[in-house]
Amino acid sequence: MTTPPRRRWEHKVLGFLSYPANIALGGVAALVLALPLVTLLPAAIALARAFSTWRETGNDAVFTNTFREFGATWRRSLVIGLVSLVILVILVADIVFLVTQLTVGGAPQPVILVSAAVIPIGAVVSLVLLSIPVAAAQHRDETARHWIRAAVGLVVAKPLASLGILVVLLTVLLACIALPTLVPFAGMSVPIYAAIVLWGTPAGDSSPR
Repeated sequence: MTTPPRRRWEHKVLGFLSYPANIALGGVAALVLALPLVTLLPAAIALARAFSTWRETGNDAVFTNTFREFGATWRRSLVIGLVSLVILVILVADIVFLVTQLTVGGAPQPVILVSAAVIPIGAVVSLVLLSIPVAAAQHRDETARHWIRAAVGLVVAKPLASLGILVVLLTVLLACIALPTLVPFAGMSVPIYAAIVLWGTPAGDSSPR
């Protein structure tokens, strides 16, 4: 007895569901790889390259490709991963201190001025750290130094896309604060996928290495 072919709407529904499923699974894979913390940026790079392969070639094995890409790139990205972790720790410590000072009430004028300065600094740092994985997906065979230069170029050359990515990042941050269970599935994966889409990935040279 032959099985009847699936209807078109079933194919469309399954295709639509593959997007959130792969984004969530990619986020879980990246979270596992990022557990040592120093591998946070290398894990983001691996996830971005897996997303890029998915978009360019249709290879939707995002979960396994993230681990494969991590194996291919961690040596190149470990140093910038360590530097980015130090920067993030300093930035988060400053933000926590300033928020504490402001919520206590009666914060002195210098604290208010510094807190105002931290906002644009944090935005720039966030954009650069998000653009490095995108640059690594666009320039697969290049060095980490080249990725950094290309990342800065993305932020400068596409300001509207950068603004959109900041909006996505802030939205995800607020959603994760309100619902912490979203963190493994969307905390890293949604901003990186948005960055891949909005900053764009050139065609070609997209197979995993």
